[in-house]
Amino acid sequence: MSSRQRIVLIPALVILLGVAVYFASFLPSADWYVTFDPAARGIFSGHSPYEQPVFLNPPWAVLLLFPFIIFPPTLAHGLFFVASALALIYLAWRLHASPLAMAALMLSPTAVGVLLVGNLDALVYLGMLLPPVSGLFLLLLKPQIGAGVAIYYLIESWREGKFSNVLRTFSPIAIAYLVSALIFPIFIERIINKPSTDVWNRSLFPYAIPIGLFFLWLAIRKRNAYFALAATPFLTPYLTFYSYLAIQMAFLHKDVEKVIRRDVLQIILAVFLWVIVFIFHPG
Repeated sequence: MSSRQRIVLIPALVILLGVAVYFASFLPSADWYVTFDPAARGIFSGHSPYEQPVFLNPPWAVLLLFPFIIFPPTLAHGLFFVASALALIYLAWRLHASPLAMAALMLSPTAVGVLLVGNLDALVYLGMLLPPVSGLFLLLLKPQIGAGVAIYYLIESWREGKFSNVLRTFSPIAIAYLVSALIFPIFIERIINKPSTDVWNRSLFPYAIPIGLFFLWLAIRKRNAYFALAATPFLTPYLTFYSYLAIQMAFLHKDVEKVIRRDVLQIILAVFLWVIVFIFHPG
C-alpha cells in the first residue's frame, strides 16, 4: 500500500468507526447500562462492583472497562459495541476465515445478541489468541464459555511439563481467584448459586454432556484448543442463547476444513440459529 493510499484510507477508517460508534450509542443494551457501566463507574466512588445484583464476573473484569467508562454512558456503550464487533472480526481474521464465513458469523443471532446485550463475550474470545497464562484471565471472565479451554490447558501443561508446568501456567489465575474470593466472597457465592432455572438460561445440560465430552476429547487428541472452546457450551449448566457463539467461533478454525468448508458451516449454523429464534420467539 502506497503512502498516498494510506493518507486516504486511515482518515476514512477513522470516520467510519466514528459513525459506527455514534449510531451504536443509540442501540438498546440489556447488560451494559444495568450492570457493567455502573459496576465500573462505581469503583471511582468507592463502591464494590458486586453492588450490582447481577454482576457475576471476577473483579478484574471491571479493569477492562475503564477505557470505555471515561466517556459518558451512551458514548461508552457505542465504543464498547464497536470494540466488541472488532474483536470478533479480528479473531475471525486471525483464523484466516473467508469474508463469507465472517459475514455469516456476524449476521448470526448469537453474534447480534452478544453485541446488543453488551456483555463481555467478545473479550473472552480474545483470550484464545494469548498464551495460556494470560489468556486464562480473559477466558475465565465467563467460565461458561472458557472453562473447557482451561481444562484443555491443564492437560496440555501436564503433558508438556508435568506438575511444574501446571503450576507455572495456573498459579496466576488461581491466585487471582483466591484473592478475589477473599476480598469479594459474594463473587464465588453468586457463581455457585446461579440458578439453572434462570429465565435467560438456554443450557442443554445435562443432555448435551456427551457432545461436550466428544469435543473435549477431540481437542486433546488433535491438540487444538478451539475444539475445547466448542465443548464448553455443552458442559455448563448455565448458558444464555447468545453464548452459543463460542461454538461458531471455534468452528472458524482451519481444522474444520477437513470435514466441511468453514464458510458453508457458518452459513448453516447462522440459518439454523435464526430458525430457532423464529420458532421460539415468533413475535
